[in-house]
Amino acid sequence: MQKIIILIFAITLLCGCKQEITPVNETEAQIGFKVPNIAFKQLLNDSQTQSNLYGYTEDIIILDFWATWCGPCITSFPKMSALQETFGKQIKIIAVTDESPERIELFLKNKPQQFTVAIDNDKSINTYFTHAYIPHYVILDRNKVIKAIVDGDYITKENITKLIAGEQVIFKEKKENLAFDPNKPLGTTDKPIVYQSTLLPYNPDLQGMSNLGSPTSNRLFMLNTTFTSMLQRAYQYSYNRTKEHLKHPEKYTFTPENRYSYEMIYPDYVYEQRLELVKNEIKALSGLSATIETQVTDVYVLQKIPNTKISIPISSKQPDPNAFVRYGEGITLQGDPMERLRDYYEEVLLLPVVDETGYDKVYDIEVKWFEENQKQSLAELTKYGLELKKAKRPIDFLIIAD
Repeated sequence: MQKIIILIFAITLLCGCKQEITPVNETEAQIGFKVPNIAFKQLLNDSQTQSNLYGYTEDIIILDFWATWCGPCITSFPKMSALQETFGKQIKIIAVTDESPERIELFLKNKPQQFTVAIDNDKSINTYFTHAYIPHYVILDRNKVIKAIVDGDYITKENITKLIAGEQVIFKEKKENLAFDPNKPLGTTDKPIVYQSTLLPYNPDLQGMSNLGSPTSNRLFMLNTTFTSMLQRAYQYSYNRTKEHLKHPEKYTFTPENRYSYEMIYPDYVYEQRLELVKNEIKALSGLSATIETQVTDVYVLQKIPNTKISIPISSKQPDPNAFVRYGEGITLQGDPMERLRDYYEEVLLLPVVDETGYDKVYDIEVKWFEENQKQSLAELTKYGLELKKAKRPIDFLIIAD
């Protein structure tokens, strides 16, 4: 009898050891692999100040990579807060950012949320979950296996309900061409190009971006955009100063079939004429026309605060050639004209901005933009004795028609 018991015990041990173990990928996030025990070294908006991934026992964990300067990220937050509130302890939403704790604390004060925020100062979490563009979402199950890497459209109540119930959900993976270099020509050649223009269809692996060239470059490009947007950029009119009179607007919606990538490589001697070449070529390719009309409209006026004693000194610096603007973060002028500040506010305020400051030299100005608090953002101007006021003014508009 004792031998039989021992044999049964041995068989039980053998059967108990036979189980599928999901491999852990230590180097980079991949769908279907288990994530290592990532440390969240600093948490905000949570009962804990730090934790690790394996400490969470929720059915679903959603990592939301974001920044305060990212408009689409902020737009999605009401939905994310509602989902966290709806599902309670069944899910854990952790919004991961590499911005400073001070900036995030201010953001949460201005715009409270229901989910946890993780500060990724050393960017180790961002590096493991490699991505180039935000927002970026990673869905994990309770075993810390990656179920999906997706855009925000797939983070829905319906999909989360199915995942918690163990049902299969079909996700479209968010794939980014991390090897793409926007500084290299779209075509390939083994000889220097004197002049070339290229039009390619929509490429789902590329993000929309543009560069209209510079005195040190012989190339301009506009990627994954519509003909109407190409004309607007070639004329260098903001969206707020562009009006479309289209009989067939469906041909210019931002759908894949209506988007193209355009590139021009040109010799030095046509640099000043390059945008005229682009205008004519895009009009010929699209059948669109473009004219300039003056109309009285609502604007913001950039002006000195009445009776201010603050005066902005003229800058002795040269513009920073590597300056990069994240429009939801703010702008730094270094030896730049006031026009650059006006253009910035025109982008973030979504109305034409008219410069009536009288400043006609170059200046050093740094203003922050708080996506969650426009009033606080505009108050940044007061330290320079400036303000923005609504008014009506005659404005030149680019009119695009088919």
